Amino acid sequence: MLCLLSVLSISSTFAQKPKKYYADQVGKDEKMLFADYQSILIKTADGVFVQKIYYPEKKQITHLLTFKDDKFKILDGPYKEWYDNGTPWKEGAFLNGKKEGIWSFYSFETGKKEETGAYLNNERSGRWARLDSTGMVKEEMEFKAGVLNGPNKIYNRAGQLAIVRTYENGEMTGEEKLDTGNPIDTMKMVEVIPYMAGCENDDPDAQKQCSDRKMLESIYLQIRYPRTARENGLEGSAVLRFVVEKDGSITGVTALRGICRDIEAECKRVIGLMPQWAPGRQNGEPVRVVFNLPIKFKLE
Repeated sequence: MLCLLSVLSISSTFAQKPKKYYADQVGKDEKMLFADYQSILIKTADGVFVQKIYYPEKKQITHLLTFKDDKFKILDGPYKEWYDNGTPWKEGAFLNGKKEGIWSFYSFETGKKEETGAYLNNERSGRWARLDSTGMVKEEMEFKAGVLNGPNKIYNRAGQLAIVRTYENGEMTGEEKLDTGNPIDTMKMVEVIPYMAGCENDDPDAQKQCSDRKMLESIYLQIRYPRTARENGLEGSAVLRFVVEKDGSITGVTALRGICRDIEAECKRVIGLMPQWAPGRQNGEPVRVVFNLPIKFKLE
């Protein structure tokens, strides 16, 4: 199971950004308008305004954003992100600051498309599909105004329809299971998600609130905005992935988005200092659970 933890926000005093031009990252028909240690602002031959953001030490592009005008405030046009390993993360388009049209999301491990569908006025709308590593559809969902609404179809490994769940305004109203005789690959919900040791509670909501609070306190007490990152004006949202093992230990700490070398190292350091976890459980047995932890670094 993959869980997303609440976004942490770390701020520090603004430091003047030094000029570090990415001249070799500008196309021959593009005009550079501004550059710093982390990004460049350009105007294309077609008059489109684009920002490119990089992982500086690797010169790995992580974002390509298109804007409505030279103020670079309102997203409008193609949008794309990459993981730090260079594989695509997500791509789509904005219309006047809102997600619009077809978007696709990709696997960190394989680089292959794993989810796709349309946005309407910044909300999921119509048919969305989850795909396996071969590109076969394993789940189809219907959305209306950003919530599940209509049939949710789950397919087995042979591509046969196996389960149909019906949703109305985000609430499941029915389920039909078909006997296909083939296994199903679908995300299983862990009955008890991992939590910080000492937060045991018969109330799952209270247990989660306690665990989130202890985790936040641990990270806030330990984390520092790296000096070199501050001096170079580096900011953004780092995303770290880690696994809570069956014994509650933390393994597999990986940066999906590190921002830069020093911020990535700092995030990994504080994750390694977190208190002991109690493992997740399914059917009473401990299971491995993967977490994504976003940490926002912001200069003021």
